[in-house]
Amino acid sequence: MKNVQIRPAISADHEFLLMLNRAAYETLAIRLFGLWDNRSQQSRFENKIQQLQFRIIELNHEPVGAICSSEHDDHVFLHEMLILPEFQNRGIGSFVLRLELDHARTFKKSIRLHIAKLNRAREFYRIHGFVETGRDEMFIDMEARLTRQ
Repeated sequence: MKNVQIRPAISADHEFLLMLNRAAYETLAIRLFGLWDNRSQQSRFENKIQQLQFRIIELNHEPVGAICSSEHDDHVFLHEMLILPEFQNRGIGSFVLRLELDHARTFKKSIRLHIAKLNRAREFYRIHGFVETGRDEMFIDMEARLTRQ
């Protein structure tokens, strides 16, 4: 997708990331916990922003999402991939995930993630080759094992 770009997040993106987190997770949080506690959710996500390197996904130079992953010895961990709801189902997430998969494949690493059972993105990841590797009452671990093509 030539009109999609990914760039490192900068401090000016902070408010967008907080808004994106709420847009992406509010409905899920209500399903899981019965409410959206803005203070605790914002605090949790701000900690993530401070600890991890987010990248902003832009469509025609406008921010529409974010992705965050970290590289480890034997895998890449996908912490977040968020697309604003009004831009979902347009191929943007698939495009960005394929880039992430290609990057991991280059280094012969798998990609792992941790996702809520009730998160409808589970099916998205399954379609892209992720399989369940573990679960508890609320969450599922998934992995895409990649080989160099």
